Amino acid sequence: MQDPDQPLLLLVDLPRQVIDAVVGELGATAEIIESTPEDVLPLTNGTPGRRRPTVVVLGEAVTGPAGVIHTMRPHPSDLSVAAMYSFATEAKLAVLPLLFSADVVRPVQDRQSVPDTIKELLRTLTRRRAHAATQAAAQQQLSSSAVLERQLGERLLGQFLNQAPIGALMLDGETLVAWNRRAADVLDMREPDSLHRPMTDLFPTEERTALRRHLTSPGHHRGTEPDAVFERTRPDGGPQALRIAAQHVLDTQGRTRTLVLAEDVTDRLHAQRKLAERTSHALLTAEIAAAMTEPGPLDERLRRCVRAMADRLGADRLCIWTLDDQNEIAHTTCADGDAQPPATSACLETQRPLVEHILTTRRPHLDIASQPDHQTDQGTTTQGSFAGYPLISGEELIGVLTLTTRLALPGSTQTTLGNIADQIAVGTQQDRLLHRLHQTTRALERPLLPPRLPHLPGYDLAARYAPYGQGLHIGGDFYDAFTAPDGRHILVLGDVCGKGPHAAAITGLVRHTLWAAAQHSSDPGHVLNLVNAALRRENTPFCTLIYAVLDPSPSPARLRIACAGHPAPLLRRADGHTVPLEIHGSLLGVLDEPHHPVTELELQQSDTLVLYTDGFTEGAGAQDQRTTEDLATLITTIAPTGPADALVGALLDDARHWWGGRLRDDLAVLALAPLVAIPDTQPS
Repeated sequence: MQDPDQPLLLLVDLPRQVIDAVVGELGATAEIIESTPEDVLPLTNGTPGRRRPTVVVLGEAVTGPAGVIHTMRPHPSDLSVAAMYSFATEAKLAVLPLLFSADVVRPVQDRQSVPDTIKELLRTLTRRRAHAATQAAAQQQLSSSAVLERQLGERLLGQFLNQAPIGALMLDGETLVAWNRRAADVLDMREPDSLHRPMTDLFPTEERTALRRHLTSPGHHRGTEPDAVFERTRPDGGPQALRIAAQHVLDTQGRTRTLVLAEDVTDRLHAQRKLAERTSHALLTAEIAAAMTEPGPLDERLRRCVRAMADRLGADRLCIWTLDDQNEIAHTTCADGDAQPPATSACLETQRPLVEHILTTRRPHLDIASQPDHQTDQGTTTQGSFAGYPLISGEELIGVLTLTTRLALPGSTQTTLGNIADQIAVGTQQDRLLHRLHQTTRALERPLLPPRLPHLPGYDLAARYAPYGQGLHIGGDFYDAFTAPDGRHILVLGDVCGKGPHAAAITGLVRHTLWAAAQHSSDPGHVLNLVNAALRRENTPFCTLIYAVLDPSPSPARLRIACAGHPAPLLRRADGHTVPLEIHGSLLGVLDEPHHPVTELELQQSDTLVLYTDGFTEGAGAQDQRTTEDLATLITTIAPTGPADALVGALLDDARHWWGGRLRDDLAVLALAPLVAIPDTQPS
């Protein structure tokens, strides 16, 4: 049968040389087991603090070491962990110092130091295990009425309680009749002034009822914890938190007394509250960051921000004020402690002067005493706090964040509010910049596309342009359609090399040159030569283009097409069969004397012509292409009697689905389809 006090070493996925070193130095004093992450959990199962003294050593190859360690529930009295790491795996253990102290969980980088680290962890376990056993024995003595009867002398507290490191007090009913030195120091009690004084008098009025209930009904039958924390103010004005446990005992004469143990936990409680406060502030900051960076209307995101701050900070009201383009202040959104949206009239009446002051000074403002009072449940008034922070980003004054609360505003909360104000200012400024960029992009794109498509008798004409991304950049794709003075209809679709304002300028040059040239002659050779000359004169990047001239006068109509390095147009015949038109020609803006052969064909009334840019075939880059035949097959499957707008819409939807998140180019498409007659639904 194994000795429960013999240490257990679990070596998890360790290199063989490390295992041999550990066995050589510790094999005689501890049981050593080689284990895996899956087997280590059953071997460490049990109640923390009552398990066999164990040290677990995790090798650097263990996946997710922090999760494995957390699942084992390390405890100072019975289980410690040493986790090996290298430079490449150091990041996996970065969270350990936040979760466990160094004497419980120890990262180890030097393989040779593993045996020494295990010895040190074992010594710590042994020492703490002995200390826990001593504490348990002392607690058992304190809880034993028979022992108390022997130790309660003339002063009711025997030598054991008098010298105990925890405050011990004896009560007769509610009054103090004896205490040890530690209690005197903790509660600032002096004889004879404190003798026969109710213990509740040492605490503020608001704590006394709960403390009296705690002292007069000790034990497990009252439905509360055996100990509880009560707060008071020390004579020197400092705050103090005491953990108090009470128990009925009998004195040497058989009278019932109340033994009270009091422990000063001020520092511990303060640390817990600071940790909770910092955690709450960190979570709030993360919520604000998420709200300000997610897509959606700015007003909706600002409402999420003020709602999160009101919930996390317990504020009575939070408001965001912004400046518009005319530098006028506007109350944008607010939230209060209630779930329902608050009325803004009170904000406008009480806060506007302070907001204007903050905007003028561009500095935070904190006012505790002079703000309007808040009504309490009893109808009395209490002073509240007001904090206002200017929203400034890149020297631009955007607005003000204001907060009112009945609570005090500690320095950490003020710092967090300042950081949140910066986050909101940056997010708001970015939203405004994006809005201005959208407007600029739309303004620059507007002259690059025709305001409307011409009416072509007997034909249905439709075109679509979809810029890449969120519409924040100006693409190089364009289309145009107009009727020349000779009565012929011109259809153009092209792609200028590049993006942005420079590409927009080239697109404008090409479109206007095309239109101006066609006013003299619609002949493809004449028009394309003039466009090429204009591009060469400006020394611009190249342009690809399809130029089609539709002559409706003969029957069937005649179509003349020239291609300048552009993807082949697609023609769908009446039977639905779609074929690429193999037309080739020189890029525009490259050669001084380009060559653009003209292809002539008859366009039947039931034929459909489709022009498109290379975003449909190379939308994810030159290494990820789609063939022209794929598009032809797709057009063949679309209903031949549908309107042209439905056809171009189906092509755009298919391209977005085909490329998905890989799409990195603009999409432009133009379709000339037979006009579909609308059935007469009126009664005859």
